[in-house]
Amino acid sequence: MYFDNIIGQDFAKKYLTNSIKKNKINHAYMFEGPSGVGKNTMARELAATLLDMENLFNSPDYINIYPDGNSIKIAQIRRLQTDIIVKPHNQYKIYIINQAESMTIEAQNALLKTLEEPPEYAIIILITSNKEALLDTIKSRCEIIKFLPISLVDLNNYLISQGIDENRAQLLSTFARGSIEKAIELSESAEFAIMRDEIQTYIEIMLDKDMIDILEIPASMEKYKKDAISILDMLINYFRDMMLLKENVDKSMIINIDKITFLQNMSKKITYSQVSKIIDIIEDIKKKIRSNCNFNISIQVMALNIYEVIK
Repeated sequence: MYFDNIIGQDFAKKYLTNSIKKNKINHAYMFEGPSGVGKNTMARELAATLLDMENLFNSPDYINIYPDGNSIKIAQIRRLQTDIIVKPHNQYKIYIINQAESMTIEAQNALLKTLEEPPEYAIIILITSNKEALLDTIKSRCEIIKFLPISLVDLNNYLISQGIDENRAQLLSTFARGSIEKAIELSESAEFAIMRDEIQTYIEIMLDKDMIDILEIPASMEKYKKDAISILDMLINYFRDMMLLKENVDKSMIINIDKITFLQNMSKKITYSQVSKIIDIIEDIKKKIRSNCNFNISIQVMALNIYEVIK
């Protein structure tokens, strides 16, 4: 069976498997979807299958193109065009354009000419997490295959299979947002553990109802500006867990189960209604930050609004 190493992505696996079996391989594909969900792995496995090679990097018929600095430039596409006219050693010559959305307009226009009339042996795979950054004319000449976030169940099972404790796997799966790459990164991140500890400190400060300490939270959170959505999601998940505890649900539904004692102690300091309002406040701040509102001001507003709820 093809693509056994790919977690999830049933549609993409079935579509490409059928294409291989029916010998109907397209000259141009676009693998589109969030980062870390298997697009690169799928491209490598497709190439390995078509080239009939385990070690692709020994093959001159397998060519990867990456951004040069912040973008893929026209000179890189020109080199592809020079190379592509050289016939392969076997049946195919495969080009993987990584972070295809970073191609300059000039590079895209140059690539367009190759996509219009590729050699019969050439396969070009564009990998992107933002297909809207690519020209419509590029997209129209590619077979677009959409990759979806990995389901929580599949991601959780994968992490457990890698030797990660079940409770920790559940936690990592939740924060990874369907990305295997992100889940593995978090599992190895000391900063992730530090962030969780600081989240608990923020919650303790909030629930102690000291206005002065609460107003110091925005300055403390400044260092997480680049990870604003992630840290707000962590905050929401702690309050969500408190809400579930108040409902006496099965503890298997608690995300931060390793912090159960802390959650039980904090949940005694706040009512169900207050927890619900706080979650709404944080969700609203997430929307504002996604809309490019000032981070510091947004967090200040969040802190003040939470104080008003619990004072």
